[in-house]
Amino acid sequence: MWPLKSNYDYPRNQWYVAGWSHELNNEMPVERWFLGEPVALYRDKAGKAIALEGRCPHRNYPLAKSIIRGDALECGYHGFTFGPDGRCVRIPSQDVIPAACRVKAYPLVEKWQWLWIWMGDPEKADEALIPDHDEMRLTSPGWVAVPALDRVLNCRPQLLHENLTDISHLAFLHAGTIGTEAIAATKVEVSQNERFLRGSRFIPDETLTGFLSEVLGYEGPVERTVLIDFYAPSVHVALESFRKPGGEVIGEFRVHHAVTPAAPDRTNYFFAWSRSFAVEDQSLTDTMNTVFAGAIQQDVDATQDIEAMVRQMPEPKELLVRADEHSIRARRWIEEMIEAEQA
Repeated sequence: MWPLKSNYDYPRNQWYVAGWSHELNNEMPVERWFLGEPVALYRDKAGKAIALEGRCPHRNYPLAKSIIRGDALECGYHGFTFGPDGRCVRIPSQDVIPAACRVKAYPLVEKWQWLWIWMGDPEKADEALIPDHDEMRLTSPGWVAVPALDRVLNCRPQLLHENLTDISHLAFLHAGTIGTEAIAATKVEVSQNERFLRGSRFIPDETLTGFLSEVLGYEGPVERTVLIDFYAPSVHVALESFRKPGGEVIGEFRVHHAVTPAAPDRTNYFFAWSRSFAVEDQSLTDTMNTVFAGAIQQDVDATQDIEAMVRQMPEPKELLVRADEHSIRARRWIEEMIEAEQA
């Protein structure tokens, strides 16, 4: 699907964020769609997080509209009951249970406050492939991490990926809060290792005003580093670092964007952030939550507006410039993952 190559949508043999740990309990399942498939999420009696295919094979009733019976899900339509491994353990109308009566059970891992799901071949679900949460500053000592919000966007996932990798838009879409024109005017330096693709901007003489000045408690010139690391195919971690001229750190914060395809034209978006200063200050957390929520809504609106536009274009086109290098390389990386699976 555009802007990916024709007939490409998303890689399947990858870990994706499925939700927040606090969403799940052993009283009521949660339904979400991932990679075009419905999934029912819940906890068993011991508190373990479970992910089952969210469609009863009998009459296609949503399994998230089920009753949790111990460790199993009892379909709310005809009572077919499925264990945490996906096998049917009860059909009220008969004693014999056909072997074909089962649903998929997806690998599901909890790290920090995120649930990570593997929608592809379960034999390939290596937990070591989940991005390092300490490296991302979600679990690092001296940092406070905040699970902020989630949204379902009516747009293809790639549009959100490219919004997040091309941060020159901060200067205009988020002017007055986290964006200044210096971000768009500064050349992006792109580098890559085996873990992530980085786009970095260094602004040697920035003057803090407004929101950034307020949260950092500082006015005057700073050296500002703005970068974003893309952990393909699903996570973007941005760093904002501010130093006094000469090198003394004023403060740093990171924003964590998890992009999980719901369907080719619908996207799950999970947003968190962390900071290394004033970690006990709840009022500062509240202020940053409010500002970030506003900025995220601007991104949501922009990507959905783009989706509405390209849906009406028989052959969508784009004009690329130098600032697009980071987003285009991220696009190519996702395409390479899809090609590897197809091969």
